[in-house]
Amino acid sequence: MMSRISLALLSGAIAAMTPPAFGQEPLPIAEGESKFLGNIHAPTQLDGFLQHWNQVTPENAGKWGSVERERDVMSWDALDAAYQFAKDNNLPFKMHVLVWGNQQPAWIETLSSAEQEAEVIEWFEAVANRYPDIDTIEVVNEPINDPPFGDGNGNYAQALGGDGDTGWDWIVRSFELARSYFPNSELILNEYGLLNSSDRATEYAGIVTMLKAQNLIDGVGIQAHAFSTRGSAQEIAGNLQIIADTGVPVYITELDIDGPTDEEQLADYQKIFPVLWEHDAVKGITLWGWRPGMWRDEQDAELVDENGEARPALDWLRGYVGNSAPFIASSQAFTVSESASSGTVVGTLQVTDADGNELTFSVSPSTSPFEISSTGDISVSANNVLDYESVTQYELTITGYDGYQYGEAASVTITVEDADEAPVFTATSFSVAEDVAAGSVVAELQAVDPEGQDVTYSLAETSTVFELNSDTGEISLLDGVTLDYETATSHSLEITASDGEKTQTETVMISVTDVNDTTPAPTTTPTTPANSGGGGSIGWSVLGLLALLISRKTARQAEGKVT
Repeated sequence: MMSRISLALLSGAIAAMTPPAFGQEPLPIAEGESKFLGNIHAPTQLDGFLQHWNQVTPENAGKWGSVERERDVMSWDALDAAYQFAKDNNLPFKMHVLVWGNQQPAWIETLSSAEQEAEVIEWFEAVANRYPDIDTIEVVNEPINDPPFGDGNGNYAQALGGDGDTGWDWIVRSFELARSYFPNSELILNEYGLLNSSDRATEYAGIVTMLKAQNLIDGVGIQAHAFSTRGSAQEIAGNLQIIADTGVPVYITELDIDGPTDEEQLADYQKIFPVLWEHDAVKGITLWGWRPGMWRDEQDAELVDENGEARPALDWLRGYVGNSAPFIASSQAFTVSESASSGTVVGTLQVTDADGNELTFSVSPSTSPFEISSTGDISVSANNVLDYESVTQYELTITGYDGYQYGEAASVTITVEDADEAPVFTATSFSVAEDVAAGSVVAELQAVDPEGQDVTYSLAETSTVFELNSDTGEISLLDGVTLDYETATSHSLEITASDGEKTQTETVMISVTDVNDTTPAPTTTPTTPANSGGGGSIGWSVLGLLALLISRKTARQAEGKVT
């Protein structure tokens, strides 16, 4: 596993970030962007804040239980500091939070409903009077998961109307008060557990729609703690869209991503952050801490390590936000000859990357015989050949990636041009029996021209055994010539096929097959001797008898029976 330091160095090397001028502090990551990238105001999180973030949310200082722990004894110091920090640095300030079922004053739980309502109104009024220029206010936090019902949760929801006719009357009343006391602030709702639950996202969207119908809500907050974003990017995007479909601007209010290793944290930032940042409905993202001391310290969610060094995810974040995706001009067209070999450059894509990042490209379909270099050169890939007769045109979809973002896919057409190709022999090996008659055709050559032109044939050297028909490709045994397996078992001929422009020469082999030609053993007939001169008896001449004996002996030797 790579160490944090080595991976950070690698990440920084590929980030291609423009460094600040000498003596100039780095600008916030989202400087100049149409949406903000903010963080929390807390004592452990302030070092380097202005060099990274451009929106402020108090982590705990704005919670009612932090300000008025004791009834009518207000502790504003921490909230003052957060508010003033934002105003001094011209950063948007979001108030977190007016109504919630957590970190609320314990003393309010035992009051009567009338007293509780009065105290809520007093709390709203006190905040409005002290901070007249709040940009955004979380009016109600976690209405589904942690509403102010019951002991330990504030227990004042009933004083605001309880469930009522809408099922959410206490929320409606909270927003009505907020609209009255903060007429110039953006009013938002906030909740967690939405990005990993379509049911909860749908229920939440229903509350938002109800408030929108009464013109009580200006934005909708979605917390994005690590435990809510463990699903796939597709699941996160789908649940985000459920809420975005309300038509109310979306704010990602509390983002943190755990990092047990640098590699895991970086991979999760690359999976999760683009889904949120690139959605048109999302107007800004607030991280819930970034330095040691943040609330998910034990899960290593910080973006700066204990030595003050940026972790790779932070380097990537700076490179990604504000990055311009590569742009490939659409409908580009190229031509290439079918005779082009592997590695031949077909053309160069018209592609731009405003940030000057090194690019990689993906080509669809993946089975195409082309590849693209980081400079955009399209070439015939290794071990691939083009064939006009098989495919005359390729329609490619090409996508560029600059290490941070994928550009829009572009279509590219590559037309294969026909090239004059030599004829191709379909067969070069033949066989013939040794007893074939002179003048017979022993082989029929066929060479196919890819362009369909007529093919003629010729022998490289005159043969004393065969002749070739130059038009038909027939090979015949010459007149007066016989084949003999015992003398030659095969014959080779160098034959050229031509289409008038291109030629192809091949060695044609003609194998001779043996024919069984055995001779039968001779038979003999005994010689009848001439009649003797006396008494009419028959006798054998000496010569005749000798010939008979020799003949029989020869026959028996042939049969292997002579002993």
